Amino acid sequence: MGIASEFLSWDRPALAAATEWLLKQAAGTVDGVVDLSHLIVVLPSAYAQRRLLRRLAEACHAAEQGLIPPLIQTVGALPEQLYETKLPFASNLVQQLAWGQTLRECPADELRPLIPLPPEATDIAAWRDYGDTIRRVYRELASNGYTFEAVAQIADQLEGFAEHERWDVLASLQQRYLARLDALELWDKQTARIVALEHDECRCDKRLVLIGAVDLNLTMRRMLDQVAAAGGDITALIVAPPELADRFDGHGCLIPERWTSAQIEHDWERIHLVDGPAEQAEQVAGCLAELAAGQTVKQVVIGMPDEGLIGEVTRVMARHEVIARFGPGRPAAKSRPFQALEIVVQLATSGRYGSLAELWRHPDLFDALKLKEPGVDSLDAFFNKMLPARVDNLKDWPEELAPAIERLRTLTKLCPDKPATLAAWAETLRTILLAIYGELSIEVESPDHRHLARPLQAINKSFGEWTDVPEPLQGSFTATEAVDLLKRQMGRELISADVDPAAVEMVGWLDLPLDDAPCAIVTSVNEGVLPSSTNSDLFLPNVLRERLGIDDNRSRLARDAYQMQVVRHTREIVHWIVPKRNAQGDPVSPSRLLMACPNEELPARVLKLFGPAAEPSNRAIEKRELTEADHHQRIAIPEPKPRTKPFTRISPTAIKLYLTCPYRFYLRYVAGLREMEDGSSELHGGAFGNLAHDVLCAFGESDLKDSTNVEAIAGLLTAELEKRLKRDYGPTPLPAVLVQGEQLRMRLAKFAEVQAARAAEGWRIMHCELGVGEEYPTLEVDGEPIELDGRIDRVDYHPQSGQWVMWDYKTGDSVGRPEADHHAGRGEDRRWTSVQLPFYRHLSAHHGFRGDVELGYITLPKDLAEVGFRTAGWGESDLDEADEVIRRVVQLIRAEEFFPPVALKPNQADGYSRICQDTVLGKWTAPFIPEEIL
Repeated sequence: MGIASEFLSWDRPALAAATEWLLKQAAGTVDGVVDLSHLIVVLPSAYAQRRLLRRLAEACHAAEQGLIPPLIQTVGALPEQLYETKLPFASNLVQQLAWGQTLRECPADELRPLIPLPPEATDIAAWRDYGDTIRRVYRELASNGYTFEAVAQIADQLEGFAEHERWDVLASLQQRYLARLDALELWDKQTARIVALEHDECRCDKRLVLIGAVDLNLTMRRMLDQVAAAGGDITALIVAPPELADRFDGHGCLIPERWTSAQIEHDWERIHLVDGPAEQAEQVAGCLAELAAGQTVKQVVIGMPDEGLIGEVTRVMARHEVIARFGPGRPAAKSRPFQALEIVVQLATSGRYGSLAELWRHPDLFDALKLKEPGVDSLDAFFNKMLPARVDNLKDWPEELAPAIERLRTLTKLCPDKPATLAAWAETLRTILLAIYGELSIEVESPDHRHLARPLQAINKSFGEWTDVPEPLQGSFTATEAVDLLKRQMGRELISADVDPAAVEMVGWLDLPLDDAPCAIVTSVNEGVLPSSTNSDLFLPNVLRERLGIDDNRSRLARDAYQMQVVRHTREIVHWIVPKRNAQGDPVSPSRLLMACPNEELPARVLKLFGPAAEPSNRAIEKRELTEADHHQRIAIPEPKPRTKPFTRISPTAIKLYLTCPYRFYLRYVAGLREMEDGSSELHGGAFGNLAHDVLCAFGESDLKDSTNVEAIAGLLTAELEKRLKRDYGPTPLPAVLVQGEQLRMRLAKFAEVQAARAAEGWRIMHCELGVGEEYPTLEVDGEPIELDGRIDRVDYHPQSGQWVMWDYKTGDSVGRPEADHHAGRGEDRRWTSVQLPFYRHLSAHHGFRGDVELGYITLPKDLAEVGFRTAGWGESDLDEADEVIRRVVQLIRAEEFFPPVALKPNQADGYSRICQDTVLGKWTAPFIPEEIL
């Protein structure tokens, strides 16, 4: 008896037709119960399994009948239903470790054709990775009935084939790998299937029904043939009309050459050419809005051939108050419990500050270790002050941080610093998780706890696999290697998304044909995605795949062409979205499947598909009557309000910020917003300048301040720099801080030369960091005084001439003339952008300096030739003009004129740039702009 084929047609969703067909095969109905227990139903995926079971249950419920369901299996799980297993199977982890150990024990000379530069014998992680690569190649070949030796013999017949030695090594390694498993009394699953075939062991006493299984591997086909030859009853349900029977073989699988040249009709009104990922997501929203008029969320499915787009679609849907659900969910490696475990181990093994900052911010650790006090702000303030690369050798923690640091150390001490077996690491890592989550009462099925319960279950399952690894394969792993192994396992373990009746389902491309929603929106219809290709396979290039008859570019093209036909025909409406760029911004081509048409239609299709992208037709927006402001994120307009403290004092820094952007002044000085971060990799400009100021101030107050000895000055400056680096940044600052320290030392050495020369001219340093004192100088503005607050970096005096100079240190990489730094524009268009140096003359008068007072910069830039003293060339009228700018800024601030924001250039971006939407094209702007700010 062979395999029977029945065609379900494709005038409606495939599982609807399959459900009706299966119910007709019932063994009988006893006491109102439909009995399908004599069937094994085989589907391509677990998603289709769940959908079919639900369909069957709903059909029986509608008929007021009970159901004894069939055994529903995926294609991958079917073989073990067809033969008797005599030994336990080696898990994927055991196979990976066995391959790794087999490779590691192979003599280097013998292994060289496969791995020319093998890792050290102690590098277990590297050998494991090599082992996993070989395991995956072996698994694909074995699933098609091939050994490495058989592939080598076939490959020898290919013209120009030059990999004979490598395949001979693989054949030898396969024998050693299988011998290793035999010694452990374990079976390799793929090999067990081949052995079952060789011994004619494949049987099935139930009726087999294959639904939509159109690309079975060679081993699966041979097993079904053996079952059929022994009298087994097998039916392949094919989702296609009977007139296409000549496109399928005797197993119900595709005949590739019949599909690769097949023509595909499309509704061109529903093919949308857009720009990139964001536009794809918006177009999904637009298509969904169009379908919403006549469909419910359960009647629409979103196909995701490129699952990398899921996040973007989810975010856009949320913005339109639509829930989008990707059933398989997220990898457990991205769950909070795994990330907590990973960060604890990172901190324990590396001592990096970055790991400490991540740990402190992790919500579960924040709660478990009671880190609310002192909070993240205190930790960030400590980092910005100290910039440590490592924290494991810091002893003198600030008083407010010390208790929390000790709690964290208690946690990290649970992680030993010596290698251990996988079984030992399973217990250690469980202990760490218990320390974090042990006091929580987690209900597995509670919606509030699933985000913890399911990942913890998955992690614990992996720990169970570690414990079950046979002793000869346990190996010796460091903490980092153990967590890396767990991360790889958790990357393949998906935590399914919660079921939500209000959600629109997103499914992968392989699941889409058997989804039963009547409407579909398909994204990423691009070459390389639909169809995918295997040209760059390290071991199995496409030419070898074709010769072996296994999954190759031609079969993938045939499969995707067929599936596109199924998706198109089994649904009432299908929208296809074709982007012109991928997530990296690179151009991508439309799928060739969209051009599978008669020759006379091809020019029109090419013109459309390679034409300009259209704006997403997002009717979710178009159908609403919106104001212009609704299209953009609003920038909050400051509301005039009574001040609790009158505005009575101003500094040159505040004036400069107001002249740069009144709104930034408001955010900084009125709203009190400060930027705080812990991601710095070096001293920011302010910290670098402060370090230079401290060193120069120490020099200016030393006995050498008036010295003309260059070496002595340079020696003092270097000593002060090293002392402050050690004091302020500890024993292990970030590497960039050490480099910046050396850069500053070079600048200071050059400064020693110009300072000695200036002292030789008779100039004397009189004050450093000179503040206002107990009383502030004032300036009259509209009859009311405003206090002036500031600090002069350095004051010099020349006894012979009686001249004073007020200096401001400048340590930026580049320098300019004082006039250029304070002005923009020329002539009548000149405007003041800063009043710092003119501000100094008020401070100097406050301190009683009389006579000729000059203003200038002491510059210490990157270009050492520019290190020196620069005085400004302003006259009295210029300084009076600067005073008027100060008065005008005070008037505007008192009037609370803080809007609109002024966009900074990209290289001037600051912590307020996002709030001010500096880089947003077409951003929303205020309906008014005060003339005073123009």
